[in-house]
Amino acid sequence: MKPVSFFLATVLATSAAAVGAYTGQPAQAEAAADGNTILAEVDRRAGTFGNQSYVANMEIFKGGEHKKTLVFAMKMKNLSKQYIHFLEPGDVKDMKILMLDPTNILLYSDAFKKIRRVAAHNLNQGFHGSEFQPEDMVMTELSSKFDARVKGKKGSETTLELIKKEGAPVSVPKLELVIDGKKGGVTIIRYFDEAGNQTREQSREKWVKMEGKPMPTQIRMKNLKTGNETVINLTEIDVKTEIPESLFSRRTLLRG
Repeated sequence: MKPVSFFLATVLATSAAAVGAYTGQPAQAEAAADGNTILAEVDRRAGTFGNQSYVANMEIFKGGEHKKTLVFAMKMKNLSKQYIHFLEPGDVKDMKILMLDPTNILLYSDAFKKIRRVAAHNLNQGFHGSEFQPEDMVMTELSSKFDARVKGKKGSETTLELIKKEGAPVSVPKLELVIDGKKGGVTIIRYFDEAGNQTREQSREKWVKMEGKPMPTQIRMKNLKTGNETVINLTEIDVKTEIPESLFSRRTLLRG
């Protein structure tokens, strides 16, 4: 070969109660407790919509120039199951990706007429020149994979530092989340390597209300080593229509 990752879930605002201070604990323990509570609340609110569908235009920029646009339809159920069907351009048309659970991502290519599992060593590689990776698909839910602490607060923004839990099925050792109470959710995700260097940055923009809940409709991923960038714009968003469980099957991948 990630789904939104290049693939995303809706990450909604944390509640005031979730970011409230804890008392009677040392500062370091207090920050850790606050961080884990906030992260759990972020995950809970990300699952507000059990059914999500949209069409995404993914624009790939290299050296500041537009190189390619990929269009795909996305359906997601309860964050854990995702189905992506590429619509254009021709070299990826009818390619399909199915995530049955975070350890089981399947890829179907119409050109080869076969289903392949995405190997673990390919999870952190870009897809068709984009800055999104297959691994991003499994990071729609974070609290089971990372321990969090509050790194800082400034105005309406709270920054969490996330450290990978031992044995968690992700390669990135550290993330930083910026949660903006005014926007209504996570606005920035920073990705770090083992040496502590930031490698990528995801920003979530153009927020709208869906059924009264905030949702970003533009997701921008920048590679800080190369300066290259990929931008996803979401349209035809539907959070009300029930998505059948039968969609998430190998049979769906083989359909024309």
